[in-house]
Amino acid sequence: MMGMPDVPQRDRARLRAAWAEALGTAPRAFDGEGVTPVERDDLDSVVVVELGTAMVVAGPAAALAATRTLGRAALRDAAAIAEALPGSRAIGSAHLLFTGTRPAHPPHEVVPATDRDLVLVREAVALEEWEEAGVEPMERHWAVREGAQPLAVAGYQRWRSTIAHIGVVAAAAHRGRGLGGSAAAAAVAAAIDAGLVAQWRCRVGNPASLRIADALGFTRVGVQAAVALPPGVS
Repeated sequence: MMGMPDVPQRDRARLRAAWAEALGTAPRAFDGEGVTPVERDDLDSVVVVELGTAMVVAGPAAALAATRTLGRAALRDAAAIAEALPGSRAIGSAHLLFTGTRPAHPPHEVVPATDRDLVLVREAVALEEWEEAGVEPMERHWAVREGAQPLAVAGYQRWRSTIAHIGVVAAAAHRGRGLGGSAAAAAVAAAIDAGLVAQWRCRVGNPASLRIADALGFTRVGVQAAVALPPGVS
C-alpha cells in the first residue's frame, strides 16, 4: 500500500483489510493512487475513506454518479459532497490516525474507570463533545482522578476484529493538563497488548484531539467523510 511509509507493513495490511470490509470492497482498492467507487445500494449514505494515496467512495449508484465530477479535495470534505447531492446532510469529515506501538508511560495515574467516573465526566462536558468522543459505549474504560473526582476518561472499542477505536474526553475545567492524554495512553496500551491496531478518528477542526494523538505516537494516514442521503436515493 503506497503513501503510508510510517506504518509497518503488518499494520498497513490490517488497516486496509478492515476498511475494505467496512466499505464492501477488496483490500486492493487501497493500493496505488486512484479513486475506487463501490456501489452499495444498501447504504443510505455516501462514505469516503482515503488511506495513504488511495481513496474509496461507497454509496448508492445514483449518489456515486453525482460525485464523479468532484476532485479529491472535495471528496475529503463532507460539506462539499453534500452540496453535490441535493437534500443530503453532511455528517462530517475526520482525520484517521493509527498506531501499533505502545505509548510512553503516562505522567498521571490511570485506573480502570467505573460507571460513576463516566457519569461525572459526562456531566462536566458539553453534550456534543461527549457524544463525539463516543467513550460511553466502548468495551473498556480508564480514568484519571484527582482524589475521588474523575477528570478524564478514555476507552477503546474493538472494530472489525483487528482495530481498536480510541475515545477520550476530559472535564472542560481541567483541560490543558495532559489528563486526557494520560487516560488515552492507557487505552492505547491495552489495545496494543490485546493484539489490536489503535485507531484515532478525529473530527477535522479539532486541533486539541490531533495534538493528543500526535503526542501518543499516532501516524496520520487518511481521512473519512460521510454524508447522509435523503430517502429514495439509490
